[in-house]
Amino acid sequence: MERQRIQDDEEIRAKLKWLMALRIVIVTVLLGASIVLQIGYGHVGKTTTSFFYLVASTYCVTIVYSLLLNRLKRLALFAYVQVYLDLLFETIMVYLTGGIESPFSPFYMITSIAASVILGRKGGSLTASAASILFGLLVDLQYFRLLPGAEASTYSNTETLYFLFLNIVAFLTGAYLSGGLAEKLSLTRERLEEKATGLAKLQAFHEDVVQSMSGGLLTAGLDGAITSFNRAAEEIMGYRFPDVQGRPWWEIFEAADLRGLVSPDKPLMRPFRFDRYCRRKDGASLVLGMTVSPLKNEEGRQIGGVWIFQDLTRIRKMEIEIENKKRLATIGEMAAGMAHEIRNPLASISGSLQVLQKTLRLDHEESRRLMEIALKETERLNGIITAFLLYARPTPLNKKQCDINHLVMETLSLLQNSQEYRDRIRFDSNLTPGALKTAVDPDRIRQVFWNLSINAIEAMTLGGRLLVTTRPVTIQSHPDPVRTSWAEVIFSDNGCGIRQEDIGKIFYPFFTTKDRGSGLGLSIVYRIVEEHQGRIHVDSRPGQGTQFTLLLPMIEPTPAIGQEGRRSL
Repeated sequence: MERQRIQDDEEIRAKLKWLMALRIVIVTVLLGASIVLQIGYGHVGKTTTSFFYLVASTYCVTIVYSLLLNRLKRLALFAYVQVYLDLLFETIMVYLTGGIESPFSPFYMITSIAASVILGRKGGSLTASAASILFGLLVDLQYFRLLPGAEASTYSNTETLYFLFLNIVAFLTGAYLSGGLAEKLSLTRERLEEKATGLAKLQAFHEDVVQSMSGGLLTAGLDGAITSFNRAAEEIMGYRFPDVQGRPWWEIFEAADLRGLVSPDKPLMRPFRFDRYCRRKDGASLVLGMTVSPLKNEEGRQIGGVWIFQDLTRIRKMEIEIENKKRLATIGEMAAGMAHEIRNPLASISGSLQVLQKTLRLDHEESRRLMEIALKETERLNGIITAFLLYARPTPLNKKQCDINHLVMETLSLLQNSQEYRDRIRFDSNLTPGALKTAVDPDRIRQVFWNLSINAIEAMTLGGRLLVTTRPVTIQSHPDPVRTSWAEVIFSDNGCGIRQEDIGKIFYPFFTTKDRGSGLGLSIVYRIVEEHQGRIHVDSRPGQGTQFTLLLPMIEPTPAIGQEGRRSL
């Protein structure tokens, strides 16, 4: 209500400014005309002097109006005062210029119209009535010669009445028509304001809906230039809207092969669904599920396209992980049975070879060497089968509260004291200060650390550096707001690295790129980490090295101080 009142006052104030400007223009024109007539005819009389005083008074009053305009609060009353003073000045001017024969009587109608515009039909009618009364009183006084200095009218009685009636009708009719027009304009303006307000609310609602979508939304014209980019799209792609505005959409999604999907020559008839591999602004890989729909105007003509997309990276990784687990489980079950069947005859072969070595006299050096090779290979094969059975049929975990830093240092100490490795490998550690407590099976975790260390050492055939880093991290999985604490252990080497096409196979049983490897070391690591409900991730670049990252659940949340990191999955 208060807002509406303020808005009405501002509207009246603007109209009063317009009225004052109009008054100054009219008075200035009249003054100029009077001066021209005076110069042309050289006549200066009492009437002319009075007229000058009237014009000067009008200027002074208008100046007073302008000073009071921004200080008064009752602007409607102020408008009535101005209008009625204008009527008074107009009456004096008509009196000075011939009364009923004055050429300035139409000014009454101008004032009535102005009152209708400012004060509405009611104000215009009151002003027209007042003008009729003043003009009628002036004509009566002139007719009966009761005004000092007023000249007698040259009109007959009938002409006087007719002219008076005609002017009064003109005043009232002009006020009525202008008042009706002013009300219609006001009503139209209110309706336009309502529609504008409704449109603004609808646009704000539409913007809120678009910005609140969980999926990314992008719109582009037929030329491919991006015209909108919602908040979810910014979070998924890592770009801000000003960064992509006006750029071709296929540059953002690395989809130059699909640039003709939306074009002026080839309209998109129906939504098109596809998945796309691309990269965020920071270079991270993404898998996006995208739907492209035609963007049409009110006439049904296509003017661009609408892209709605979701980040499927985590879902795709989970699908791959589940598929790998199924494949590993199938391979493990099948191979476990085969390993069990192979182990029994292998034991018989090994035992028989040992008996033959003792009972047979092998005088020939080559025969003895071949017998030793056979025994050594049967032992190696028995070790592989034993390790595989451990992988395929693990024993229950014996979890204890352990310090991960302590288990890491035990492993590194054994390696540093080994004659085989210490001369060509440098062993470094970057452990988080204090204890890093976890609930794990210490023997199994030692085996994980040992296998990863041996794998790194074997990748550094010409020597190198193995760095083991530990720290607590906090992980938040979207959209779940709950954060969990983990112990992170990173094994980094600068060895030969792993080819990109082999990274997805390194945890498969018996997969190896080494000449003498069994292909079970990393498979056992994966199984043990999985049994501890942990996670393992590998990042490798051929010729630069490999990094294995382990995440093991913490017993208690670790304070976010110093070495702690924070991640978001």
